[in-house]
Amino acid sequence: MVRAAMADPTPLGSSITRDPQRPFRVALTGCRTFFGDRLIRALEDDPRCEHVLAFDIRPPLSGPKKTRYTRLDLTDPSADEQMARALRAEGIDILVHTAFLAYPSHSRSWAHELEAIGSLYVMNAAAAAAVPKVVLTSSTAVYGAHPSNPNFISEDAGLRGVKGSRWVADRITVEKELARLARDCPKMVTTSLRFCMTVGPTIRNFYTKLLTPQFVPAVMGYDPLMQFVHEDDAVAALLRAVHEDHPGAYNIVGDGTLYFSDVIRLGGKISLPVPHFLGYPAADALFNVQLSVVPGPFLDYFRYSWVADDGKMRRKMRYSPQYTSRGALLAFFDSLLPTAPGTHGAERASGQGELSS
Repeated sequence: MVRAAMADPTPLGSSITRDPQRPFRVALTGCRTFFGDRLIRALEDDPRCEHVLAFDIRPPLSGPKKTRYTRLDLTDPSADEQMARALRAEGIDILVHTAFLAYPSHSRSWAHELEAIGSLYVMNAAAAAAVPKVVLTSSTAVYGAHPSNPNFISEDAGLRGVKGSRWVADRITVEKELARLARDCPKMVTTSLRFCMTVGPTIRNFYTKLLTPQFVPAVMGYDPLMQFVHEDDAVAALLRAVHEDHPGAYNIVGDGTLYFSDVIRLGGKISLPVPHFLGYPAADALFNVQLSVVPGPFLDYFRYSWVADDGKMRRKMRYSPQYTSRGALLAFFDSLLPTAPGTHGAERASGQGELSS
């Protein structure tokens, strides 16, 4: 059961800079995920971080100096009790929840246990151990792709997801669990970082897997606006949320937008337009036999725009990504080139898709 903390909550959206001289201890779930691994690497070199407590079913790839590994299966019904004991024993100041799948899973029941139920255990453990701060890595996909979406979706918009997608529905459930934790423990700082499509040379997720092949599916007659964030900018935003207190939800997105047709063109890909009435059942059929990473409901994200507003990120967090959406995308496509690397980098240097200042 979640224990409510005492009153005097921090006002939503306020920003409190952590004392740069104060040491802190971090725990994280999902040490084998992209964000988990990159966070461990950064904290290993951070003199302010005393040590890192890493939870996962396998030990971390990085962190030989100050990272301590504790095996934890978030599908275990006793996971919350196990985690709470470890958090208390280690005197953890910040808990970062990154244990999420990079792709929609074919094992939907297991994925639901891991992400939705597992996140319930994580929030319960944080409350029981009275952890001062919890940071969640989330996605702008929780807003959903709908024809009625505004031009730019703000953080206070409803989390509508897309009909029929268990993967997105589970992410919305996680956000609701974090909101419940914030209500029950008002003195705790709770932060949700909603990343847009995150791309770069090393991250591998649903979006990079979709954009890697030469032929990219598209919904005939639709050309939605899209936005991207470079993996390094995403990690930098996560570190800022660790080092500073920023209660609430924040869209983490690169500057600018691109039409999906421009995304395909910039990567030198070939579009495979499919009528939407054929695309949804075909995508589901291919996904079910593991020949595609795109389940039917996900076609909405390539049919309607779901561009997130970055005003709160820049105004409240005082954070501006170094890469534009275009620059992040070109950096990813650069990493796919088998020969003559730097082609897209030359385009950035000439002023096209350059880094934002």
